[in-house]
Amino acid sequence: MSTKLRYRNQYMIELKEERDIKNLLSQGADERIFTNDKGLTRYGVSATNTKVINRGSCTCSVVTDDSIELIKDMYQSINDTSEWISENDQIFERVKDFINEENEDDFELFLAPSGTDLVYVPLILSRLIAPNRKILNITTCIEELGSGTRLASSGKYYSNYNQFGEAVVKGDSILANNDIETYFCKARCEKGEIINNQEEIIEVVKNHPEHTIIINLVYGSKSGIEDNLELIDKIDAPNVLWNTDLCQFRHSKEIIKKLIRKNSTVMITGSKFYQCPPFCAAVLIPKTILNNISKKANANSIEEFSSIFSTYDLPPTLRSKLGLRDQLNPARIIKWKYTLQEILNFNLIPSKQVQEKIDSWRNHVIEFINNYPEFELMPYQEDTNKTIISFRLKYKGAYLNEKQLRKLHYLTVTKSYKDLSEGKSMVFIGQPVTYFSDKSFLRLAIGSKNIREFVTKNETAFELDKKIVAILISNLKEHYDDL
Repeated sequence: MSTKLRYRNQYMIELKEERDIKNLLSQGADERIFTNDKGLTRYGVSATNTKVINRGSCTCSVVTDDSIELIKDMYQSINDTSEWISENDQIFERVKDFINEENEDDFELFLAPSGTDLVYVPLILSRLIAPNRKILNITTCIEELGSGTRLASSGKYYSNYNQFGEAVVKGDSILANNDIETYFCKARCEKGEIINNQEEIIEVVKNHPEHTIIINLVYGSKSGIEDNLELIDKIDAPNVLWNTDLCQFRHSKEIIKKLIRKNSTVMITGSKFYQCPPFCAAVLIPKTILNNISKKANANSIEEFSSIFSTYDLPPTLRSKLGLRDQLNPARIIKWKYTLQEILNFNLIPSKQVQEKIDSWRNHVIEFINNYPEFELMPYQEDTNKTIISFRLKYKGAYLNEKQLRKLHYLTVTKSYKDLSEGKSMVFIGQPVTYFSDKSFLRLAIGSKNIREFVTKNETAFELDKKIVAILISNLKEHYDDL
């Protein structure tokens, strides 16, 4: 049996046109990517339905016709183990080439299937830096992060399956001796206003001088909230490890480099702003941190994390020192390969054109929303990322709660609609975000592919978005009693 066929059998990939791609896109991550008997993920979308208009900001981006063909070509072009390893290693170099300027080499990568898996990486770094210290893991914007973040922050399995398709026990500790404490800060208060957690975090750090403290900031949450990065400069404590969640990947390279210089690790994914197939993610690790742990690392340091990661997820300089499994993830490799192509395509557009289209889209959609009394924009909308618009819905004198919005969302993204746009018959929008008890909001968001299309068509009216807003109201009124 050839090596290539062996990898395909491992991931149950049979090369038979559409089924090939559906199988590939449904492998290499946890059960969020699995499909039901209708071919839908838990998000209500198909892995290979190209007739969907994407206005979501969450992990499960939909595919396009060009992406299906490109992914197929990418997969079929790789022939044996050495080529898989070469493609995997090129991800490290190409991400670095994209972010770095000439002669810059300030960070390395740690790859992972999803943003939630990335939450484990600061725990690994903390173990390597100070193996005998207790860990305090502080996370901001907790309600606007992935649903598995609380468990992952505690060093526990957040899902029922790992990236290798193996069953694990959700909620069980990955570590035999788990001494990880967690502290979660809310993003919004009861009124929906954004909370400034700086003083709270400073006080918590002062009260835990004996711990290794991980502070996870969020610069671009599901609704576009951006923590004040000046907090990094306000806390001068040798026991603090900074990690910044840029998983939406909606920010400039300058922001990333600024954080690297501040000695913060940075989390990114390809499936949100860049609208690539889920899941592909990475943590950028400053060389200053990497050089420190490289001296201390040994084969037993993090072997318990072999149930989550493989040696091919590690920065190359650490592979020979840390005892993780020797197993490739072909699905993740292909998804990152496709993401890097999309990044290249998007960055060919002049930044001035990009910003003009973002501003125009945002202004038009807010205008459309303001035409309906059922919509209410979330507070501080102007302080969030311009590519995301968040709103509550109210009807018959009451706001829709989280359960009602979830039903409305699923109904909206699983229905077919006539006369949308050029053969498109479905829409996908951002899933509900719960911020206080059962208060919740929805989101409309654009990403790189949308913006490229706006530029190509010289879009100025955004009639399609007007239709999407009207669809939401129509579904709300027609199905309200069933929500």
